[in-house]
Amino acid sequence: MRLRWRGRRVAMSIMSLQEVSDNVWKARYRGNYGVYTVKIKTNGVKTIDFSCSCPSDYYPCKHIPMVEGAIRQRVAEIEKADESEIKLEQLLESVAQKKLCEFIIKQAQSDPQFRNSVLLEFVRGGDTKSAAGSVDYSQILRSALNAFHLDRNDYGSTYDENCIEINVLDQWLDKVQNHVNQNNLSEAVSICKALIKEFAEWYYKLEGIIYELIVPIYQEKPFEILLQILSLDNKYHKELLGFCKTEMLKPKYEGTLMYKRFNTLFMKSAIIANSDEFIELQDKLLHEIKDEDLYEVQEILEWKINFYRDSGQSDKAWEIIKENLSIEDFGKQWIEKLIVEDKLQEAKKLIDKFISEDQDEYNDSWYELKLQIAQKEKDTQEIRQLSFHFIDIYFDDKYYTIYKSTFTEKEWPEKVEELIQHYKKRGKSVESFNESVMDVLRAEKQEEKLIQYMEENLSIRDLLMLWGRLLYRKWKNPMGC
Repeated sequence: MRLRWRGRRVAMSIMSLQEVSDNVWKARYRGNYGVYTVKIKTNGVKTIDFSCSCPSDYYPCKHIPMVEGAIRQRVAEIEKADESEIKLEQLLESVAQKKLCEFIIKQAQSDPQFRNSVLLEFVRGGDTKSAAGSVDYSQILRSALNAFHLDRNDYGSTYDENCIEINVLDQWLDKVQNHVNQNNLSEAVSICKALIKEFAEWYYKLEGIIYELIVPIYQEKPFEILLQILSLDNKYHKELLGFCKTEMLKPKYEGTLMYKRFNTLFMKSAIIANSDEFIELQDKLLHEIKDEDLYEVQEILEWKINFYRDSGQSDKAWEIIKENLSIEDFGKQWIEKLIVEDKLQEAKKLIDKFISEDQDEYNDSWYELKLQIAQKEKDTQEIRQLSFHFIDIYFDDKYYTIYKSTFTEKEWPEKVEELIQHYKKRGKSVESFNESVMDVLRAEKQEEKLIQYMEENLSIRDLLMLWGRLLYRKWKNPMGC
């Protein structure tokens, strides 16, 4: 399949509109910047929930009322047809079964969406069997996906968004979740396995960057459901263990979200089975890393650590961490363990070693650990020095409070003034105003000095920018400022 990209402006229109469940409607809308997915839920009279994948900043966007109008028109047409046309139920009752079956088969051959709807409704493991004795969900899904054609031109310039939804997969995911809710777990497992295999095969063959546009739910949801099934009934662990072993290392999963989800499923299944097969696989993968890629090594070791921790073997997890202290994250975990165990001198030596080797001059995590040790040792001078390190360039509430705690009430007013002058001096090389000065005055509740400082140093433009930053900070932290 060759996907091509051509920039063009298209006529805006509703491409499709479907009632996917009672009072829940889904539309595909062709707009100026691609095809958007619009979802609207009503109570039968008015809209009670909605969403649109368009990039508009308006809420609601203009597509919502357009689709609402189309829904009202569709409902009116259906009601009018019910009043004036022959009742469909009456008509079907009068048609011979053979003739009705022939019509359904013919319609399904020409309409993949209709075929999928029939299969969704009537294919069940206990009813319809293949020659092999069970429903071949993989074949059904393969046919449905092959009938779903992607045209890059349909999606305009929205190449940086997950905007493509696949109706046929949405319907099968709903079906499998219904099976779980009704405790038809065996059927749910079969469908999930088919969804994973067939979507991966189809996804692997996509060309260009269009695969980045597909919403990630199709890579994630089947695994979430399988983990849910394991939590409901762990008798499926052997089946899923075997599925992971035979499937996850296939090239089609490489570099996808599915590979990580496989690892999680494999790990959980192996823990239930009290099996070392997950660890054996990770060791095999570790051995195959030829260029000693530290990121890959760390990722595999983290999977082993998680396995041992989740299976109640924390000693083995700590052994891996201790044997790999050259990995920064593991070094930090080991130091934190030493601090908890009050092995403070050993922790300090290890921190100093990491600081001397660290090429990142902005990595403050080691100084944070040194500060924790100083607080444990109640070393006031060290606490003062380390906390000032964190407020030297920019104000920070947390470390400012720690720094302040190292002075007496009598000493503090002089130190506040020194800190203000320190920030003012830092700001002179760039601009007359330094926001950290304002933060200190705010923290000390010196409102008059704060207002005076702002009046003397801020232009209207600066005030507007400051107001924007304060609003952003309030949005990020609604309980604070």
